[in-house]
Amino acid sequence: MSQERENGRDGSRRWAILTLLSMAPLVATNASSQTRTVRKIGVLWHAATPEDEAIYAAPLRKGFSDLGYVENRDFQLIETYAAERYERFTANARLLLDRTVDVIIAVTGPAAAAAQSVTSTTPIVFLVVPDPVGRKFAQSLSRPGGNLTGLSTVAIDLSSKRLDQLKVAVPGLSRISLFVNAKDVPTSRSVEAQTRSAAAKLNIDVEVDQINAPDELDGAFSSVRRRGIPAVMLMQDPLFFNERQQVAKLGLFNRVATMVANGIMVQDGCLMSYGPNFPAQFRRAAAFVDKILKGQRPADIPIEEPARLELVVNMRTADALGLTIPAALLTQANEIIE
Repeated sequence: MSQERENGRDGSRRWAILTLLSMAPLVATNASSQTRTVRKIGVLWHAATPEDEAIYAAPLRKGFSDLGYVENRDFQLIETYAAERYERFTANARLLLDRTVDVIIAVTGPAAAAAQSVTSTTPIVFLVVPDPVGRKFAQSLSRPGGNLTGLSTVAIDLSSKRLDQLKVAVPGLSRISLFVNAKDVPTSRSVEAQTRSAAAKLNIDVEVDQINAPDELDGAFSSVRRRGIPAVMLMQDPLFFNERQQVAKLGLFNRVATMVANGIMVQDGCLMSYGPNFPAQFRRAAAFVDKILKGQRPADIPIEEPARLELVVNMRTADALGLTIPAALLTQANEIIE
């Protein structure tokens, strides 16, 4: 009888141990889910709505997915929109700080400047910034030295190359208009200085048109036509990108060749572009955030310049303008829109 009790007790112990062992993975999983930290990543978008930014928001999210992040499990994007009113960037940056974000992604130089003005501790990853050292976002490209790092578009340094290509595409080119965003004074001044310097070597006169808002584009293009200027070079800026369809239509209507900085604008009807692949840059931005979330300091993360630059030509637009693009230029193109 005592042997039976002993066997019963041993069986109960074994059952209890097996039950605890079977529950262990569930307990561990539950504990893991309770301790998982969802990192908050703020975004300073420049346009007005998610729909306006979808073309870049998708590759940004894809960049996180490529690295194994799952949205709302591993990270949350807290997105703000400035509707092209740069004065809103500062308020939006403060809003993100109030939400205690881990990192701020600042899209454009004015957004980065606004974020920099309200925090010297929260990491900032910038995008669509032509000259981060000149804008004092970093001490150098290799060692930024502060709380900002990110991707440079080197747009200012490309002014000479864009002028070269435009001169080849437009026979006898001796005058251009340069469209700049009057609200982004530092970049506008740098682009103007670089463009004038490059133009002087090519015997091209530069007339600058300051654009404050989208509703000024119609008048600006009409003025270019009345002045007999055959081509416009547009500063790399979200103001022009967001209005890319209008820019393309106004260029065609006024019979003005348009040289832009973004290939997507050429797909919408502008004549030519030379610059980085912008969706690829947004996808790459996730890697900078990942490094910061894993403990690296922005001060030690080198700023990246584009791995490649792309020339895109729209032949339909060239035909509409009566331009014959030389074969020598077409052979350099990364994309030709027929």
